[in-house]
Amino acid sequence: MTGARLRAHGGITTILAMGEAGGDLNDIVQSFYFRPDEAGALRAFEDWLRSPGPDVIDLHVFTRMAMVSPAVRGAMQALRSRSPAVEVVLRGFADPDFPRVGDGPPAPHELDLLWIEFFITGDTAPLRRILGVLDEPDLSRARLTQWLRDTGTGFLGKRRFARFVPVFARCAIPVQFESMDVGGPLDVDLTVALSARAGMLKFDELPFPLTEAERLRIAAKSAAIWSLRQNARTHEPVAALCGAEATRPGGAGRLLLDQVR
Repeated sequence: MTGARLRAHGGITTILAMGEAGGDLNDIVQSFYFRPDEAGALRAFEDWLRSPGPDVIDLHVFTRMAMVSPAVRGAMQALRSRSPAVEVVLRGFADPDFPRVGDGPPAPHELDLLWIEFFITGDTAPLRRILGVLDEPDLSRARLTQWLRDTGTGFLGKRRFARFVPVFARCAIPVQFESMDVGGPLDVDLTVALSARAGMLKFDELPFPLTEAERLRIAAKSAAIWSLRQNARTHEPVAALCGAEATRPGGAGRLLLDQVR
């Protein structure tokens, strides 16, 4: 594989090794904020210039590096004649058309860009935006609660409810039929998403419909908690932030932050 190819998976950036010349770009990126390998970053950039692609994560990685490291930026400037892509990277966020994370709730693919910002700069502000996804409304709980109330506790309601008992049990959703409620504290969105990720559930098996937009927000919430927990294992600033935020007011998904170690 020629060129640095960075791909997003599940809200955490998975970066493929580039070969002997470029080294492991994953290591270079994830350690840049505390041990910048500027020489390795420049080798990776030169390798990418041989076949630059439109991947947004590529652009963000090298643009952030150029922003925080004068040495990297200076070396990149010397490569301007090699490719127009160099100017795109150097202009970066000064270009109004440069792709960036929007002001609204970040989509799953935007979480990767927030992780890149943290890995390169060490700034925890993007991590707080990822944490904020966990405070979004629990759409699945609201839909399930409404379904329970519509189903009722009568004879037909019990028969209808019984069809979904295996699904609730498989996903460990604490449905309380007699009270028409869902136990907690529990973020049902995360329970649904993590069950789906584990191959235990398909969205169509749920007793209530979810729009594509709702599924996207559930996927973002799942990606947020998964990436925070994974990165907290190897990045002390992430672990410290998760520990501090686990018990603060917000979405029930914050309780899972206390299990990052």
